[in-house]
Amino acid sequence: MHWNTLVGIVALLVALVLYTLGAWGAFRAKGARPRDLTLLWTALVFDALATVMMGLTSGGLDLSTPANTLHTVLALVAFFGMLVFTAVATWARSTGRGSMTTVAARWILAPWALWMVVFVWGTISRMPHR
Repeated sequence: MHWNTLVGIVALLVALVLYTLGAWGAFRAKGARPRDLTLLWTALVFDALATVMMGLTSGGLDLSTPANTLHTVLALVAFFGMLVFTAVATWARSTGRGSMTTVAARWILAPWALWMVVFVWGTISRMPHR
């Protein structure tokens, strides 16, 4: 296995765990706590690293089929959804707008769920056929 692939897989699994802990933590607390924001920002870093490593492995964005294009588009939408939530919640928390973190926490599971769908889809569709 190429080292880019290995780093990408490990980074993706770390992002999965951190996104899950951060998103569900914010949702259950009805607001993004500092711990949740730290987990989400760290997950975004690992997600970006995984995306770069997978891009290096595959030679760039794979838009060769409609399924690959849809996977890529949905993955980017999920990534940017998590980024927007995390940035808004961080801004709201730093400016003392607690009600805004409460509103954001209601919506965090939408990009998380999309991210999970893309993760499962990518895992199943890219497993080696043996």
